[in-house]
Amino acid sequence: MELSPVRDADLPELAEIARNGVRRDGVQAFPADWDTGSPEQITRSLAQYHWATRAGLTVERWTIEFTVRVADRVVGVQGVSSDRYPLTRTVSTGSWLAPEEQGRGFGTRMRSMVIDAFARHFGTHRFDTGYIAGNDASRRVSEKLGYSPNGHRRLISQDGAPRTEHQLVLFAADYEHTDDEVIVTGAEAVRRFLGLEQDPTVAQRP
Repeated sequence: MELSPVRDADLPELAEIARNGVRRDGVQAFPADWDTGSPEQITRSLAQYHWATRAGLTVERWTIEFTVRVADRVVGVQGVSSDRYPLTRTVSTGSWLAPEEQGRGFGTRMRSMVIDAFARHFGTHRFDTGYIAGNDASRRVSEKLGYSPNGHRRLISQDGAPRTEHQLVLFAADYEHTDDEVIVTGAEAVRRFLGLEQDPTVAQRP
């Protein structure tokens, strides 16, 4: 599995796997409604979302969306976001998979890769996530990775209705890293952007 920042060149492949929506069983899974409508409408909404995300990226507040590939096949997107990261050392995650790729363990793997990379290379202390009531697939991924319940809130989901979002938290100190080695390239450039002074992996060495 490989994760790389979403680029314009990735959008046609992402649009193709999302052309009929990515929700299972009609579950209202997202706060932003980008996967409703015709294939053309979904393609436009998907592109607009990624363009807006990039345009709004600052050092103080950012969201990085990663294209997820398995054996060079695009399967979905894993997102990571934070506010004032050098002070909070906290990130939030969100993701989606093509319908035919769901239920194969990819959601767990791509989240674990992000946790591993951010904890080891960028000094993240805390990982937040959430799922809208009924999105059991997202809940199961979080449970597998050791997240703990952290309350709930009411929000307006993609269908315009108020729904309950269950929130969860995972502390890096409690995370059991996988045996598989996660290789990160370009970490130094990301650390400079985030305003981090040193490589956590170097600081941890005796």
